[in-house]
Amino acid sequence: MLSKAIRLMLIDDDEEDFVLTRDLLDDIADVDFELEWLPDADRAVDAICGARHDLYLVDYGLGSRDGLSVIRDAVARGAAAPMILLTGLDERAIDLDAMRAGAADFLEKWRLNSTLLERSIRYSLQERRHAEELERRVQERTAELARANEALRAVDRRKNEYLSTLAHELRNPLVPIRNALEIMRLDSERPSGNPGVVENCRSMIERQVKHIVRLIDDLMVVARISRGLIQLKLESVPVDRLVATASENVRPFIAKARHELEVTLPEEPPVLRADAERMSQVLYNLLHNAAKYTRAGGHISLDVGRDEGGVIFRVIDDGPGIPEDMLEAVFDIFTQVKREGDGEVASGLGVGLWLVKRLVELHGGRVAARPGPSGRGSEFVVWIPSAPPPGPPTTPPDRAHGAGFARESGIRVQEPIISGKS
Repeated sequence: MLSKAIRLMLIDDDEEDFVLTRDLLDDIADVDFELEWLPDADRAVDAICGARHDLYLVDYGLGSRDGLSVIRDAVARGAAAPMILLTGLDERAIDLDAMRAGAADFLEKWRLNSTLLERSIRYSLQERRHAEELERRVQERTAELARANEALRAVDRRKNEYLSTLAHELRNPLVPIRNALEIMRLDSERPSGNPGVVENCRSMIERQVKHIVRLIDDLMVVARISRGLIQLKLESVPVDRLVATASENVRPFIAKARHELEVTLPEEPPVLRADAERMSQVLYNLLHNAAKYTRAGGHISLDVGRDEGGVIFRVIDDGPGIPEDMLEAVFDIFTQVKREGDGEVASGLGVGLWLVKRLVELHGGRVAARPGPSGRGSEFVVWIPSAPPPGPPTTPPDRAHGAGFARESGIRVQEPIISGKS
């Protein structure tokens, strides 16, 4: 049944037809029709395009023009409301012309009754609602496709930038390796070689090779995660072991930039059910990212505590910080962030933080970036669900070593602060 208060307009130059149509509408039960009559054919198109009615009944013979031309002109001007053509002629040609012109239906006056009129109005309105719903869905889908295309274009741009960066990052360590090999060749041609020169060259080559290996390892992990091939080797891991491994690996970058790294652990470090290698990589990537974006002589802290049934890691630096509109985008693959203040982009492939987010999520955790607590720098917060320790807490040998290299690398292991850390 039609809903109530259906607004109709009859476009017909014959008042008798208006009276007959009104009577037919009055015979339709449970539906209220508001019928307006327009006898002026010259105003018909403007009235239809005004869209003040739900449906228009258009007579075929309008004196100065025919109803088909009215419907055609209204459709050409974008009229959306359904229009039903009424005619006293029983001609199939008019029926077909009405359909081609855009009419919702075609009714012969001499056959018209309240049942037929109600059905035609109901079907026409329902068809219009279906058309509007379809159009809405098409527009939504078109908008979704436009957004998807833009996202693909953005990924393509980042991919091209990434390939350029990759070539640059791989070439950079090859230059000093080539120079070191040339120095070693020249030294070998001397009557008495200099062992110190050879050792320096060997150390430099080793550092650069490690850098290349780490780049390739990151790319391999990206590929495996993207293809859903990575599997976590879960075990009960003391958090201080993860921290010591990550701190040891990041030591060369901390020392080179003369940063100070402060590590704060609970008195009894918690135990995680985690993949030790992957979680160490998460912490390393965060610390390396902080070291890369913090100016020389900066301060970086790694704070570990218990929170919400899990373990929370906070990596805080006093660098330039991340622009507000990039706090979520920093985790997108191939994304490089310009530092606030100087607008420079640090070197790298732009996959480190993407790996952090994916590896954290694989552990059932979450990660977020936000401005540093002092208003300067950045803070990265990682939460990982914890697991009960299988036995008494253990202190791995790495922890003592972590304090041992503090003097040469600028890393300070802070004594546990009991309040707020347990």
